[in-house]
Amino acid sequence: MSYPIDTLRMFCLLAEKLSFTEAAEALNVSQPTLSRKISQLEQSVKLRLFHRGGNQIHLTPQGIVFLESCQRILQDLDDTLDGLHDTTEMIRGDITIGLLHPMARWLSPVFFREFCDRHPEIRIHLVTLHPASLREMAACDIMISPLLPVDHSLVAKPLMQYRRIFCAAPEYLSRMGTPQHPSELEFHHCITNTNAPKKENTWFYENHLGESGTVSVDGIISSDSVDIAINLAVSGMGVALVPSKQIVQQKTENQLVELFDGEFCQCGQMYAVYRSRKYQPMRFHVFMEELRAFLTNEPYPPLPTIET
Repeated sequence: MSYPIDTLRMFCLLAEKLSFTEAAEALNVSQPTLSRKISQLEQSVKLRLFHRGGNQIHLTPQGIVFLESCQRILQDLDDTLDGLHDTTEMIRGDITIGLLHPMARWLSPVFFREFCDRHPEIRIHLVTLHPASLREMAACDIMISPLLPVDHSLVAKPLMQYRRIFCAAPEYLSRMGTPQHPSELEFHHCITNTNAPKKENTWFYENHLGESGTVSVDGIISSDSVDIAINLAVSGMGVALVPSKQIVQQKTENQLVELFDGEFCQCGQMYAVYRSRKYQPMRFHVFMEELRAFLTNEPYPPLPTIET
């Protein structure tokens, strides 16, 4: 009894999507083709793997057990192939990176270009994510996230510490006044929800002397995007709390002013999140190490020695 690898991958993807339409689109096959492959698989294993009812499907109890076995088999196969490829003369293969759009924009002009120049046999696929999806592992190999995942089976490797700073446009400050302490932000228009997994009602602040606290915040507009929050702040619509490295140009051109003379901020950690596996492909390791070096302004590490 044989089970084609491509059919097992189709089954796993359909079990994830629970939609023939979405799975067929992701697999770039027709829906009838996918349906026929799954039916052939069910006939081969002599089990009903999916309950079908109208436009909805879900796994049967037998399908859940079969899915776990398929995932182990495919992961072992992928690990084996990755290990074989890593013993060749050049690191090669695909890496799907999930990250927020502002981070992708910030990394694109330099880091991704340099990485692809250094590793021409590695293909990078970028998937932009919504802040609300960062607590779960997205459909990617490595997720760059400022949040720790809720799934403890995932690995979260620290990449760098970063600062989110309070800033506003000179026009806004001349109109509304310049706050002297974060506690005064309660009386200002604040651009909330930036990169937050849920609605923000308070902002945390701290300084290097150990002073910290929270302040209630509200405003006339909010955004879940750093890029949009920066644009809104530049237009004078309120105070933004954004990563310091994202507004270097706006500060240089006096479009935005850092509040409190830079004394107060939010400190955070950026992580590379990935699934735990017996063998980590060399290309994943190289990508994360070079990204960490770039983010911390360190020289790129030497390329690993590959067995031949």
